[in-house]
Amino acid sequence: MKFRTLAPTLFLACAIDAGAEGFELPKTSYSMEHCLQAVQNRMPSKLKAVELESKGGRFQYEFEIVTIADGVEWDVECSADTGEITWIERDVKPEDAAFRDVAKLTLVDALAVARARFPGLLTDVEYEVGPDGRAWYEFTLQANDGTRSEVMVDAATGEVMDVDDDRDEREYYRIGGD
Repeated sequence: MKFRTLAPTLFLACAIDAGAEGFELPKTSYSMEHCLQAVQNRMPSKLKAVELESKGGRFQYEFEIVTIADGVEWDVECSADTGEITWIERDVKPEDAAFRDVAKLTLVDALAVARARFPGLLTDVEYEVGPDGRAWYEFTLQANDGTRSEVMVDAATGEVMDVDDDRDEREYYRIGGD
């Protein structure tokens, strides 16, 4: 499936011109179109939304897609530095078989693991799975200073997969979605 680059590029240009005088997009090694093509090659899909963000000084595109084969919604991240897909996940309900059949840790046990790594007030819980069948809890925890971090705990092993601190994140634009 070929992706037509003209319409999204024009839409992006209009959205930026209309909303932020003097705004400049950061220079990236790989374009949104390149990364979207990588997503399409990996998972033929329809695009719902895209955003450009930086985390820890590294740029990435995050795509929300719906796969054509089965209509499943996925979030796919692509590095704007390497042009490669770096993360794929989808949110599920805790009773979804893709999560339930893999999870060995209870929510309470997984939260204890997350809080040991990043103490804080629990503000959100998501249940996520990857295309490889891996499942994890994603806890959003807020520290006393207001800093929020997402702590991902593998639902089968209890391993902390990642801690995503919001202090070093910046969103440059978002097109589509909510």
